Amino acid sequence: MGAITDLWKSERGLLCLALIIAASVLAVMSVLTKQDWLDYTKWIFITYVAGKSVTSAVETMKGSSAPAPAPEARP
Repeated sequence: MGAITDLWKSERGLLCLALIIAASVLAVMSVLTKQDWLDYTKWIFITYVAGKSVTSAVETMKGSSAPAPAPEARP
């Protein structure tokens, strides 16, 4: 359930859900085959996870490159 909540909290996640809904509608209309639908949704999630991983790595690098806080002066 946490993964779905995570999708709702980001613009990228909402876009992925919209693409999956669009693919589902096309599958119901018989425009996409079942295998095409599975491939399409798989690549949507792979792209989402890859983008989230890159974003997390960049944020981690930004956090680790910040200067260390100055030591507190003792009275």
